[in-house]
Amino acid sequence: MADKSATINGIIIGLAYSQTNNFTTMKRFRIFTIMSLVALLSVVTVANAQSGNKRMLAEWRDGDYIVRRYIVTDNSYENQNYEIHYAINSANTVVGFEDNSAELSRLDSFFDELRRDTTIHISKIEITGYASPDGTTKFNSELARKRAQELSAMLASRYNISGSNIAISSHVEPWSATSNAIEHSSLNNRNDLVRIVNSNETPMTIDNKLKHDDKAWNWMKSDVLPDMRRATVTIAYTKDQIMDNREYKPINNTPTEVVVIEEVIAEKPTKRHHEQEKQKRHGKHHKKVVILNEWDGVIIDMGATNEGECPENCK
Repeated sequence: MADKSATINGIIIGLAYSQTNNFTTMKRFRIFTIMSLVALLSVVTVANAQSGNKRMLAEWRDGDYIVRRYIVTDNSYENQNYEIHYAINSANTVVGFEDNSAELSRLDSFFDELRRDTTIHISKIEITGYASPDGTTKFNSELARKRAQELSAMLASRYNISGSNIAISSHVEPWSATSNAIEHSSLNNRNDLVRIVNSNETPMTIDNKLKHDDKAWNWMKSDVLPDMRRATVTIAYTKDQIMDNREYKPINNTPTEVVVIEEVIAEKPTKRHHEQEKQKRHGKHHKKVVILNEWDGVIIDMGATNEGECPENCK
């Protein structure tokens, strides 16, 4: 409370203080309430959410402040993405195949955090199965769909989630999806191969042309096509925010009215200064120092018309 009094004292004195060391006379003014100035000192540390609702979790007192803790729903989505790979012509999700073990460990970590943190809410889970373009379109379409279905069933069982909450889709990669890899390869005929995979010919026609080039085909089988045999998992979720609102509300909050009739501000006098002033003033009239709410240095002068001078009718 001492810091608060000093701050308010600084505000009041700042209104009347002159930059010179002489006394300064001020006109009559009224301060109707201290609380209007104290309101300027309130500290609020709450952020308004751009969207969503706010619900109070707890309320407690911290000195002169009432603290209210809120949980704020944030509707902005975040995504977690995972990728599981499959062997050729297979829809079985094998944990030890390629990087599947690491990806499934990441999924485990996310669902572990989900169980611990009640502020995380899953909005949707999407699984897309893919197949590489080699082979017949009909077979590949069925294979891609099975990969999505198998992975969906595995996740529903592994994390105890409803399969109906998982949206699945499938997609067969076009031959044109290999174009970028071919362009950055060391194959001597890569320009011819790019033209083939980007042509409007049927997938089986492109497949047969590529297989006639043994070197190019072996490279695609080992370095390009395996990465296309996969299924992706996208988890969209929101995360609520925990925020505190601090409201300045002292225990004794009754408004106090203070009336200052005519005020001059002076430096706080020392004992020696009092003795010197007595000798200088002699018969001059001056009112005593008044202490208002422990605000030192506020002098109420009821009769002086000039600093330190006695009115004509004073004795």
